[in-house]
Amino acid sequence: MLNRTLCLGVAIAAAVALSMPRAEATVISAGTPTTSVPSSLSDPLSSLPSPPSPLPLGEFLLPIEITGAAGLQSWSFDLLFDDTIATPFDAGGLTQSVYPAEFNGTDPTQSNITSSGFLFPGVGLEGVAGFSSGVSGDGLLAYILFAFQPGEQDPFPSFSIDNATVQQAPEPGTVVLLVGGLLLLGILRLVRRGRHGAA
Repeated sequence: MLNRTLCLGVAIAAAVALSMPRAEATVISAGTPTTSVPSSLSDPLSSLPSPPSPLPLGEFLLPIEITGAAGLQSWSFDLLFDDTIATPFDAGGLTQSVYPAEFNGTDPTQSNITSSGFLFPGVGLEGVAGFSSGVSGDGLLAYILFAFQPGEQDPFPSFSIDNATVQQAPEPGTVVLLVGGLLLLGILRLVRRGRHGAA
């Protein structure tokens, strides 16, 4: 009886786990720079123009995007770029040059910026970090305000993300396996108690 119960429980947990869709890899990336303030950017303490409106000449915003989020809790990354072309620009926002963004059109949850990173000449911006309240799917994490260096204007520098980390809620398959394992342990204890009680 015990072996049948155990085998049945393991088979059910495996079948449920295999039937669940595979999670996509979560990727943080630099989006396409924009010279206007989008409506998805919001910082009440910022001196940026109200969205949507153009930025002053020589300034642009870089959107930071994420794909494949699944219950996103926190995130961090380093942003690499050529600082001889452009550099982060503090327009008086709460978090210097990094601004919160609405995740996407169907989920207007705002990201929370915990650190705007440290600028290292010749390297880029290191340690940009924030947290989110369990958003899932593809969307925006933040915008970073840049200003062109004197004599530079076009094209935008190339940007890349390095050392990206994300903390997400456990995948549904993991939760199912954990619950299944706990149920099996409970059944095993009941069966053992029944045997000891009958003896």
